Amino acid sequence: MTGTDPGMPRSEALARTLRGSRTFRELAPMESGIGWPVPIPVIQDGEPRVYARLPLFVLRPDPAGGADLFPPFATATLDWSTARLVEYTDLRFKEPHRSREEWSHPVGHFPHAAVAGLSTAGYRALRTQLFDLYDELFSELSHGRQFSGDGAAEFRGLLGRLLEPCLLPHYRRLAPKFLQQYLPDHHVPDEG
Repeated sequence: MTGTDPGMPRSEALARTLRGSRTFRELAPMESGIGWPVPIPVIQDGEPRVYARLPLFVLRPDPAGGADLFPPFATATLDWSTARLVEYTDLRFKEPHRSREEWSHPVGHFPHAAVAGLSTAGYRALRTQLFDLYDELFSELSHGRQFSGDGAAEFRGLLGRLLEPCLLPHYRRLAPKFLQQYLPDHHVPDEG
C-alpha cells in the first residue's frame, strides 16, 4: 500500500485506502463512514487468501455533538495482502426486502456510553490498539491459524467496548460467525 503512515496499523490503512479510492468517491455518499471497528475477515473455501470486508454507513454530525449513525448500506471487500478492492456490494440492492424507511433513519448515536467519557486522544489510542489487534488476527488467519491467547482476549474486550451497540445487530447479520466467535455473549440491543 502506498501513501499511508508506516506506523499505522494495516487494517486502518486499508480503510484509508478505500476512502481515497475512486470507487468509494463514485459510489458512497460524502457523509459515509467506513464501518470500523468491524473489518470482517473473509476466507473463501479452498483459497489461501484473506480478505477484509468493510461495512459502509452514513454518519451525520449532530450540531449538539457526536453524530447520528445509520445502518450499513454497502460493503467493500479488499484483499488483505494487496489492498485491492475485490467486491463492492450495495446492501440496499442485495436486501430489497428491507424497507426504504429502514435505510433512511438513524439507528443510534455516537459516542455510545462505553466511550462517551473518553477524550478524543484516549478514544483514538483505543482504536489504534484495536486496529493493531486486527492486524494480528488477519496475520494469523493468512497463515491458516486461529487467533487465540491473550491477544484474542484483548481483542474481544476492545471490540466489545468500541463497537457501536446500535450497529451490532446489523454487523451480526453481515458477519454472524465472526461476531459469534469474538462477541458471543455481547448484548444485542432491540432494533425497534
